[in-house]
Amino acid sequence: MAFTLVSRSSEVQTISHHPSIQDEIQKLSKAGTTSLKNNEAAQALSMFKKAYILADGVPDTQSQKMCLFNLGAAYIAMGKPKKGLKCLLKCKSKGAVEKDGDFYFNIAAAYDEMKEYSKAVKFYQRAISEYRPSETQSISDALIKLGYCSVNVGDLPSAARSFRLASHSYQKAEKTEDATMAMREAASYMIRSQRFSKAEVLETLTECAQQCSGITNQDLLGKLYNHIGLHYAEMMCFHQAGKYFIKAMQICSGANFSIRKRAVLLQNLGAIYNALCQYENSLRYHGEAAHLYGALRERNAQGQSLCNLAYAYSQLKNYDMAEYYYQEALNAFVDVGDLYGQQQVCEGLGATSFCLGDLDQAISYYKQALTLFGKSKETSDLSRERVLGKLRDAVKYQTSHQCPVSCRDGFSNTTAASIW
Repeated sequence: MAFTLVSRSSEVQTISHHPSIQDEIQKLSKAGTTSLKNNEAAQALSMFKKAYILADGVPDTQSQKMCLFNLGAAYIAMGKPKKGLKCLLKCKSKGAVEKDGDFYFNIAAAYDEMKEYSKAVKFYQRAISEYRPSETQSISDALIKLGYCSVNVGDLPSAARSFRLASHSYQKAEKTEDATMAMREAASYMIRSQRFSKAEVLETLTECAQQCSGITNQDLLGKLYNHIGLHYAEMMCFHQAGKYFIKAMQICSGANFSIRKRAVLLQNLGAIYNALCQYENSLRYHGEAAHLYGALRERNAQGQSLCNLAYAYSQLKNYDMAEYYYQEALNAFVDVGDLYGQQQVCEGLGATSFCLGDLDQAISYYKQALTLFGKSKETSDLSRERVLGKLRDAVKYQTSHQCPVSCRDGFSNTTAASIW
């Protein structure tokens, strides 16, 4: 989720003297404010510069402050935060600023743009405290920005709380879509922080799902259902996850149909059925997802689906089909240079070869998996130890000249897709 926010500007108040200059300053300020609201920062900057030059020539401090305030906002929106900050501080030096909430918001936005996130956090918090309770839109926007700055300083629990507060604030402002997206972000960072109880996360997901009932934008609704499903899956609530993937699938039709959206949802549903050990049901979803990704020429995603399909066949003890689809998945991962994917597939092929009684081939695949493990970005010692354990088993059976009476499962981390 991304909220596009421009720095805030204010129109100058009426100047008691120099009526012709007053009219021109107000005209330029209004035009600049309109341009800034329309994300036309360059045009706004030009208007505010002209207004400030005029205001600087009259003995009216209030006029100069407001023009400096607007000029600072425009510079920040233009990606020139240092100049913007300089204007804002000069504005403050001329006396108290009427809209202190907006002033501190813009100071925070400047530091945010400069990637000085700790300072930005401080000023977003100050802005929120300065806004009146009735300024729900401003409070909501500041809370969202505060949330992302908290993420950037590594404070995920605070980020989650900021997004949750933003959601409630957006609800008061009757901004249902923004409220729901903020609540979804809250759930995401609650999970990532690992500092909240399962009950707290599920409560947040329930709120998010309830808010979805007020959304009419079908494309957004489908995305939210998919994300809610993924979060339920992360919480190991697979039945709930499947429910929301199906809801998203139902939306993915007619004007909202997209091959890629359908492929993602099929992949996710297949992963859920794998997690529920309903492998017969998962086969259709994995197969169709792989076919659609192939049509889209997305070989990495196709490889993931083929790998999921192979794993399902292995759990059904149809090792010939598992071997076939693991090989297809390996080809896909080789095509795109995905070493981690190749490592996973080699592990799966090792387990499948072991179950088929081909110990030489099993040992070869496990060795390949370990070699690829060292080259890929995978750093889990548990994964390495798992493969080493399977390799030792295969060598043990080969040395003792015994046929395996059972086989150890291939890797069980069925891959779900995250976004469409």
